[in-house]
Amino acid sequence: MIHVDPPFDLGETLSGTDDDSNLTNTHWEGAIYSFPDVDRSVGPRAGRTRRSGAAIRAVCVRNTSGGALTVAKKALKFDLVPGATTGRKLLGSVSGQCSAVNQFGGVGDNELTTTVADDDLFWLIVGGPAEVLFKDGANITMGDLLMTSATAGSVEEAAAGSATIGMVAAVNILGRALVADSSTSSATLLIQVAVNI
Repeated sequence: MIHVDPPFDLGETLSGTDDDSNLTNTHWEGAIYSFPDVDRSVGPRAGRTRRSGAAIRAVCVRNTSGGALTVAKKALKFDLVPGATTGRKLLGSVSGQCSAVNQFGGVGDNELTTTVADDDLFWLIVGGPAEVLFKDGANITMGDLLMTSATAGSVEEAAAGSATIGMVAAVNILGRALVADSSTSSATLLIQVAVNI
């Protein structure tokens, strides 16, 4: 089923708790929506222009990091701790910024301008064009396959290795660079996110 009416837009969050700190909106965890690639800086829907004909595919996730989380343009990891989430909601929560090579996750909502409060819901981009932080000193060229790096919230070129390493890396590929990096200092880079979920 394709969801066509998201509970909130890119650049927004959804409250995840009530006044008694009970979790709310759990039925949205893991819901996947497609958004048009438009310039949202002009405000509500009227007047928005398309950046491309592509769609941005995003999954609604809960911040389970235990605190406020900076997500915009960061590589983020799904919460895969046994017992934290199980089964159908496994892809419905994020435990923090990626901090190791080749972690399973996606790219934080590019439109967010604030941090996400603990237990609130936000969008994790798993497909389509998005900007993401690249590792300081990385030399990324157009077309490179990208995976998470050991530098928090950033990506690097997927390294070649043995067939076993290659298979593991292929499963957790974050996307492909759409442009080359213009400097060696850490900055953001436009990529085609292509998370295999």
